Amino acid sequence: MSRIVPLTSLLETRALEQRFGTFQALSGVDLCVQREGVHALIGPNGAGKSTLMNLLAGAARPTAGSVWFDGEEVTHTPVHQRARMGIGRSYQVVKLFAGLTCGDAAELAIQRDRPVLDWIRPSARKEIRAAARELLAKHGLVEWERHETTVLAHGIQKRLEIALALANSSRLLLLDEPMAGLAAHERAELADLIRALAQERAVVFVEHDIDMVMALADRVTVLHNGRILAEGTPAEIRSNALVREAYLHREAVHA
Repeated sequence: MSRIVPLTSLLETRALEQRFGTFQALSGVDLCVQREGVHALIGPNGAGKSTLMNLLAGAARPTAGSVWFDGEEVTHTPVHQRARMGIGRSYQVVKLFAGLTCGDAAELAIQRDRPVLDWIRPSARKEIRAAARELLAKHGLVEWERHETTVLAHGIQKRLEIALALANSSRLLLLDEPMAGLAAHERAELADLIRALAQERAVVFVEHDIDMVMALADRVTVLHNGRILAEGTPAEIRSNALVREAYLHREAVHA
């Protein structure tokens, strides 16, 4: 049975740990995400970023600690139930079903929280189609409505996946390396979209492009060896000596 406590933040983790055999992927992670704005997770490879995202989304269960969403403990709540609560996710590798058009995919996303019988009621089907078209229009995707999802340009696929994650008015959007594989103009367009989305919800994203992180994030959490090394505004993170030594200097060297 879930516990409910009042929280001023939208998402929290408390003493979160994840072990895989003898490997400690996360240790004592206390994360706090506000109700609006962009919160970036950064750190070197193996720092625990993807593991943490999986725990936030419900794709994995922690070894210890807890996850809270809008005052309710969701540590053991599965992905589909978290989605209904308002947690949406987009992946580093776009996950779209072959054989579906953008319109089909949008209708499936809208249908997700509706009664199964709505598929056979003509009036409900009409409502679903209208809502799907509205979703595509909101994200500038109407012109691709009849195109199969898997033949779209990568940038369009990424925008579609984000739109589908938001189909049920998600209050928290989890983005795993959203800029990966995008051309420069697509990255700029996606950055504008993320800024707009964060005006009315929380966006948590993992990204290796430090310049993009610093330009886009309101708050940054730095993970190192499975622990939170530092947290603060982009300016505070840039000036943090520990972060510069453990991560930012390394990124500059390899840039």
